[in-house]
Order: sequence, then C-alpha cells, then structure tokens
Amino acid sequence: MSNISASRAYYIKLGRGGSWEAESLRNSVLRFGYRESPHDLCLAGDWNGVWAAMKEIRGDAGAATRDVSQIRTFYEADENTIFITFVGGLMYWCRPGGPVELLEDGSHRRPTVDGWHSTSLGGTPLTSDRLSGHLLKVQMFRGTICDVKAMSYLMRKLGDELSPEVAAAEEAERALMKAIISLMRLLTWQDFELLVDLVFSTSGWRRVSVVGRTQKTVDLELVLPSTGERAFVQVKSQATAAALSDYVGRLAEADAYDRMFFVWHTGKIPEDESHDGVILVGPDRLSRMILDAGLSSWLREKVS
Repeated sequence: MSNISASRAYYIKLGRGGSWEAESLRNSVLRFGYRESPHDLCLAGDWNGVWAAMKEIRGDAGAATRDVSQIRTFYEADENTIFITFVGGLMYWCRPGGPVELLEDGSHRRPTVDGWHSTSLGGTPLTSDRLSGHLLKVQMFRGTICDVKAMSYLMRKLGDELSPEVAAAEEAERALMKAIISLMRLLTWQDFELLVDLVFSTSGWRRVSVVGRTQKTVDLELVLPSTGERAFVQVKSQATAAALSDYVGRLAEADAYDRMFFVWHTGKIPEDESHDGVILVGPDRLSRMILDAGLSSWLREKVS
C-alpha cells in the first residue's frame, strides 16, 4: 500500500472528441478550451468579472455560473488536486503545476507536476475494466471539468488500498482456494481427470480424445475452436520433476500440438518453472481456475 493524498479530484475532458488527448499525455500538460474566457481577469482572480463576461456571451446566468466553475477550477487547482481522464481503455491521472498559459488560438495550457500516470502508485495498470462504474460514469459529463464524486474510491485505487469489504472478500477467497486444494486431493484419479476436463471446457477448450489411460496418468487432447489451436494435457494426481521432464520431451517430438498443459494436485514442482511451450498448472493455479469456473460446489459434492 502506498500513501497518496489530495484535497480535490476532478475529471477533465481533453478537447472535443479527445482532440487534445495525445498531446496532453505526450507533453505532460493539461489542455483547456473556453477561448472566450477573459484570461487577464482569470489570472487576477476576478471571478465576478469573469462571470459578467461569460453571462454577456452566453446570455444566461445559469450557463455563466457553470462556465465560471469549470474555468476557475482549471486556473486555481493546485498540486494538492488530482485530475483524471480516460484514454484508450486506461484511466490517467496527474497533478497540475505552474500557471495557465494562453495560447495563440485562445485555448489554454497548464503544466503538470510529473506528467500523466496510467498506473497506481504501486504500478498496477488502471484499466477501465477494473474500475467501478461509480468512477467511470464521470465520462458522461457533457462539459469539460467536473468533480469526482467517488473520490474515496479513486484515492484507494491510486494508493493500492482495498476497502474493508474487498479485503474481507479476498481473505475469504484465499481460504476457499486452500480448501479447494484439500478437496481435490480427495478425488479418485478418474474424478480428477473429469474435474480437469470440466475446467478446460469452461475456458473454451474442447476435448477431442483420450490419448492414454492408466490409473495414475491420463493424457487429454484438446482443441480451441476459435483458433484451431491444439493442446496436449497431461493430468497427474501426483507429479515429479522426472515425469515433467519426460512429457516436455514428448511435446518436443509431437508436431501435432501447439503447447502442453501439465496438471497436478500433489507434488513439489515449482509452478513458476519455465519450459518452452509448456504451461504448468499446479494446485495453486488449478484451485484458482476451479473457483473461476464455478466448480467449487461440484467438487465439494463429489467428495462429500
């Protein structure tokens, strides 16, 4: 967990249709339109004067108030403020630094403290698919700058901090995965083969045939219909380094397969061991796959 703090957080739209996104990210700046806003009055902090000027332009007091709120935020936000935006499926964030510059075309630019970031302080990519809808909905704002109402959530994401509810859920998940490992070790070799088959089938793989069958070893041949990729799956209740080495050699001689999965629930083979074309699926990884496939209930009922 990393420490991060901010007094306010805002969403900013970088140009109409994202026209300033690439420039802003590349040059570590914030870009802002409102070409008709009186720059001198903004720098002087004469917001009543700015409001009067914007009302004259808009012809509507409410619109002028909304405009001034966004303009003032852009000019006055300091280094204790965070701006966020969304580009290419990622959330980017920055802190403003330095004065506002009026450009020749009437638009505005501000430097950032240390550029735009698309990861948390701990280096986790801030992909949109892993962000709450409460935060993502700011993209629906029709103006340029708005408050981030889900600020507490945003700060937790940037600081790699879990909410108490999520932390409790992760702890429960770890306990369940540990229980899954114990349960699958109670399976017969036939039921363990069936479990592995179910895990791969829920991932899109289709079982083509059973290549070999012995009491402790079952080899499966799978195909991925979407790509035509073929895989050789070695399923073992108990695995040894010697057995792994043997099947790695078999894969090297088998031109019909694109890769091999070596699956086991008991054995002292490091799951992060690297072999060309071979994916190791030991008890830790397999328990995660079983959980993700929704097969924990099936497993529990099978051994009860």
